[in-house]
Amino acid sequence: MFRCSTLWVSAAVVLLISPGSHRASAEAALALGISGDIAKDGYSLGITVNKDTEEKAREAALEWCRNHGSPATRSNCRVISVFRHQCAAEANDPEPGTPGVGWAIGADKETAEKMAMTGCLATAGRERQRFCAVATSLCDTRP
Repeated sequence: MFRCSTLWVSAAVVLLISPGSHRASAEAALALGISGDIAKDGYSLGITVNKDTEEKAREAALEWCRNHGSPATRSNCRVISVFRHQCAAEANDPEPGTPGVGWAIGADKETAEKMAMTGCLATAGRERQRFCAVATSLCDTRP
């Protein structure tokens, strides 16, 4: 029912609402692995913060993504954003076989969580929206 198009809506939330998230000197990263059908295959996601370099942040986010989440999507993991002094959040419908998921990067924890929830609500379907909840939120706090 919800396929790739709704997933890219969530990705657009991350990229359009957080224009400052693509910095060359990032110390945090978000990696995502999807197949295009979350209800069928699930997803994999890795968030890392407070790393010394952008390269270390990318590597850690990819490693987490490739070793956690859905076995069907781990090999699809890619870094979709790098950031510094911002927060990343993931929200989902925890019931297996459901499409509700959202992820975001925002200026603070509350903003990132709110944006991730917006993505989950947009993809969950009317009957499953009430099950969306923030699953992860991390902030890059290095000075």
